[in-house]
Amino acid sequence: MQQYKKTQNKLILVLVGLPARGKTHISYKLNRYLNWIGYKSEIFSIKGAQQNNDQLDQNIDYELEIDPTNQQFVDFRQQLSFTAAHQLVNFLQNDGDIALYNGLTSTKLDRQKLKSLFKEKLKLEYQVFWIESICDDPQVILNNINESKLSRFKEKTIEQFMNHINVLAQDYESLENIENLSYIKLINIGKLVKVHMLEGYLCSKIVSFLLNLHANNRQIYLVRSCQTEYHLLDKIGGDPELSVTGKQNSQQLGDYFIEELKGNKNITFFTSQMKRGIQTAEIVGDKLGIKALKTKNLDEIDYGICDGLTVKEIAAKYPKQIKERKANPLEFKYPRGESFLDVIHRVEPIIYEIERSREPVLIIAHVAVLKCLYAYYHCNQISEIPNIDIPINCVIKLVPIPYHCLESRVIIK
Repeated sequence: MQQYKKTQNKLILVLVGLPARGKTHISYKLNRYLNWIGYKSEIFSIKGAQQNNDQLDQNIDYELEIDPTNQQFVDFRQQLSFTAAHQLVNFLQNDGDIALYNGLTSTKLDRQKLKSLFKEKLKLEYQVFWIESICDDPQVILNNINESKLSRFKEKTIEQFMNHINVLAQDYESLENIENLSYIKLINIGKLVKVHMLEGYLCSKIVSFLLNLHANNRQIYLVRSCQTEYHLLDKIGGDPELSVTGKQNSQQLGDYFIEELKGNKNITFFTSQMKRGIQTAEIVGDKLGIKALKTKNLDEIDYGICDGLTVKEIAAKYPKQIKERKANPLEFKYPRGESFLDVIHRVEPIIYEIERSREPVLIIAHVAVLKCLYAYYHCNQISEIPNIDIPINCVIKLVPIPYHCLESRVIIK
């Protein structure tokens, strides 16, 4: 079962903006991040409400298409928006912590109706934070249409989508201070940011996360440090150096990246401050002509009093801890050690750095840390993290694209 933090007050994040401005992309990334750090978060949208309604034509995009002369169509669109809002209310009234809403919010009247609905239906303490995405870059708008709209409605032309957007733009009203709302405006994918009436730790954290987002696709390489003598002795943790075989594997790893990166030295390159991580990264870096940034955030999980012991020694000395670990591997920590939840908290700044980077990212680290990073990009429940497979001598290549993440694996022999 997923493990969740609890917020003092429920939080509603409302997306505002014309279609093809990245609202869905922002909501997807925010939802992924919030669940990863332990909150129970979910997205509620016109698209989601439409997909759950078998009576509606799924070939029509009710979020985007609009015909002001067709009252039935207008009513359907309004109904889907309110359905999503009521689903949101139900989610928060039960065990939800944070809800993201992507419905009708493009005019002051739309926003006032939504505020009234929340006030009427939510019989609990909650906070609303508004996130507006504004974009006047034609290329970005075109890319968003190609990636999100045409992938779902392939028979529609870009001209048709642009015509629908132009109709919606005629009535669009940007957020204003006079509305007395707490909000952030992201203009042209964060080139300009405006924040108004920011309140609370969690909203501040969300703003910090949003400041690092961009729309560029790039590769992310996750690699375990190579073999040490501890691997041969079946010991866990410690800070051993690479074995002879580990150094040879590191050379092979460097050869792989020479071919993969094709001379590109504009790489965001991180490793841990542990000897095996540093040595693997130095060998690879020498091949590529680049140096890794060493950070303790990427150090292996701390095994506490069991650090440096063999698996058999731990089983003999600490049978109680072995049972506890099997029962709850996510939250378990050896005495004076760390749990996977602790590691998530520790590697969170690395997620910010990866999200900020517009170049390929190479991370050479350790198995527990890489499990946490991998889970973030694949939207795994955090309860699944201990069971994720991160083999040694394997390059995991991730390519985050809108709404999911591509993956390929290459074994280094």
